[in-house]
Amino acid sequence: MKSRTDITQSVKIIGDEIEKCDQSYFAIRKMEQRIELVQANQVAFLKTGAITVHRVDDGLLTITVKAPAVIGLGNMKGEGGAHYIQCKTECSMWVLDSESAFELFNEKALWPHAFFVIRKYLHLFLSKSEMVNKPSVKEIVVEHLKKIWALSEPERNATSVYEFILSRNNVSRSAVQKTIMDLVAQGCIRFHRGKLLSVTDL
Repeated sequence: MKSRTDITQSVKIIGDEIEKCDQSYFAIRKMEQRIELVQANQVAFLKTGAITVHRVDDGLLTITVKAPAVIGLGNMKGEGGAHYIQCKTECSMWVLDSESAFELFNEKALWPHAFFVIRKYLHLFLSKSEMVNKPSVKEIVVEHLKKIWALSEPERNATSVYEFILSRNNVSRSAVQKTIMDLVAQGCIRFHRGKLLSVTDL
């Protein structure tokens, strides 16, 4: 099976089982509200909405995850704690404590599906690392512009280039602005009111 098929099917299977589990409960979280899955030792099936994952030490955004998704698997049994989860939009989810999740995963043979989900998130974290571990601000900006350009058109049109880059990196706004203006002057991109309009050569 293709990787995308694996993750889509695995999320559906795990999500359906969490939703049906007698020990799970339904919750709605507001936009920008933190979801304390690690502290509460829980996992969740994100039914609607989108979440962002941030580093605890500096608040930098690491990845964005959209529903449907299974979140908290990497921190089951209280492991982790270097990141926190925040709602990008209003979110609805089915929440289950880790002990019950372990029993459910054993009973329903869900561990192979959990593997696909965790593998997907690991890939996202590694991709993020590749984007930010660059020797210059220009290379960081270029990688993020490519990421923005790969978004769907409605999502791209709603994305502030500066917010997208600065929320993910410890770089100055002035350095990002200078790099973007240089790229505009070189004809590499078209840029207006903080939005990326087109990419010619990056």
